[in-house]
Parts: sequence; structure tokens; C-alpha cells
Amino acid sequence: MTDVPVLLLTGRGSRRLEAEALDVAAGLLCRSGDRSTACNDCRRVARREHPDLLVAAPEASRRANTPAFDESSTSKETTIPTALVRALASDAFRNPYEAALRVLVLLDVDRTEAAAFSALLKVLEEPPSRARFVLTAARPRLLPPTILSRLVLRRLPSPSRETLVASLVAQGMSPEEAAARAAFRPAGEEEALDLDLAAERTSRDALLEAASGVFLTGSTGWALVLAARLAAEDAAATADRFGLLARILRDAVAAGTDPAGRTVLHAERYKDLALLSEAGTGALLEAASRALLEAADLPDSRRNPRLAAEAYAFSLLSL
Repeated sequence: MTDVPVLLLTGRGSRRLEAEALDVAAGLLCRSGDRSTACNDCRRVARREHPDLLVAAPEASRRANTPAFDESSTSKETTIPTALVRALASDAFRNPYEAALRVLVLLDVDRTEAAAFSALLKVLEEPPSRARFVLTAARPRLLPPTILSRLVLRRLPSPSRETLVASLVAQGMSPEEAAARAAFRPAGEEEALDLDLAAERTSRDALLEAASGVFLTGSTGWALVLAARLAAEDAAATADRFGLLARILRDAVAAGTDPAGRTVLHAERYKDLALLSEAGTGALLEAASRALLEAADLPDSRRNPRLAAEAYAFSLLSL
């Protein structure tokens, strides 16, 4: 990694990508080569206290080692402000304090303000020789081609469902709760642990009920209910609900072919999923595919989430 000026980590789960980025940073800043809890450099990186580590992130993920910048930006807490990217780019040219390099980490760079990409591109075109950049992005397609052409991409594979459940059980969680959490947050352990399980179950049950109403009765009234339950205040939250609906529909297909429920993620709702499976595999898989497309496209578009949810829900009546 020391000979890679710009590395992009991508995969599912922002928290998992953040942990991997800090691990890469620790490897670059570790002077002992020990890479253990006994290493002072590695401990300070983990706590974001190393003087040669700088971290830029959306406000919700910002903690320590963030360069000083003009916080008068009106950007939302879910994006990296342009002023912060410019401050990070400027600091990249400073000499290291202790290590041989400075490491600049940009978390969730796919949420960077559009104007910030220009500032980032300027420093990535000719990166300082004593600086290394580590970027994370769950959706690398949102980065401009000019930036993608100047980095090395490393994709992190998602853990298997069995591995994630076993890890949660090893921390004292019951197998039933571990399986439920893994079904909602398959990307990684930290996301599963932080999950508000009761709220997720409520959202899932509401979508399952509405989808069953649409497919089993063909009612326009149920289509309106499904649209209302899919639509959220913003595109990102609506996209998350579309993703959850897609998993529910696929689970219904699995329930219809697996009486033992071994392949059903939301096994606690097996009977309701098996009932929904009577709508037919073809229709359910087509609806799941459309939901996944909406989940992928909505955050990047200017479409009204409510109208997108209504158009989707009514399209199911013709399947």
C-alpha cells in the first residue's frame, strides 16, 4: 500500500469500510511493524489521535483528527463539505510530524458535495510524495471518472450470513436475535449491533402487510398503502425501504420453495411470507428487481420519493 498514492475501499456497510480504512492507515503509520495493540502508533490511529492522520467525513461520522475548516457551509450532515475537502487537500502538503508519511482518510466520499470533487481532483492529479489517501465509498459509481482513473480500487467482500450470526452469538446474543439482526443488516457486525431491531421489525411488517394486500387482492387501496409506507422524508431513506421490500419479496419466493425455512432470512414471519408466495415466483421476483432498481437510482436522482413510491406500487398491479 505504501506505493499506492490513492486507495478506494468499497463494499457494503459504511462502518465496516471505516474500520478497514483506519486499519490501512495504521499499516502505513506503524513504525514498529508490530501491528498489534502493543504498538503505540496503531493504538493512536485506532483512537484517531495520531498526528499524521487526518480524517474527513460527513458530520454524522466526524469525530477527531479533522482539519480545521470554515464550518459556515450549509451542507447537510450527510455530505462532506467542500471547505473540509479543501482543508484536507491543503494539509496533505505538510511534512509528517512523526511517521514517514501523512495519511488522509476520506470516509463516504460518494457523499461529497459536487463542488468538492474539483478540489479533491486537484490534489489527486499530483499527490504529494509524502502523503497517502484512503477513500471509502459504498457507491463508487457516484465518483467522477476523472477521480476514479487516479486511484486503486479494493472491494471488500461482505461476510456470509453464517459468519455474521456466529459473530453476534459469540458476543452473548441469542441465535434468534442474531439471525434477525443479520437479516436486516447483512453488511457487517457493527451495523447489526447498532440496529434498532424493534423499529426495523415494525417497518418490515408494515411493508409485508401492504405488499401482501397488493399481490393477493389486486386492490388499488393496498397500492396506495404500500406507496405511503415506502415513501420517506428523503430519497435515501426511501431507497432503504425499497431495499427492504426487495428482500421481503425474495424471502417470500424462498418461503414458497423451502418448507423448513432454512433459506428464509426473516424466518420469524415465515407463515406470512409463505402466504405471499402464492402470488407466484415470476411476479415476486420482477417486483423485487424493480424495487432494487429504485433503491439504487433514487439517492442519485431528483425524483420526488413519494411520486416514485406511488409509481412503483401501482406498477405492481399489472404483474
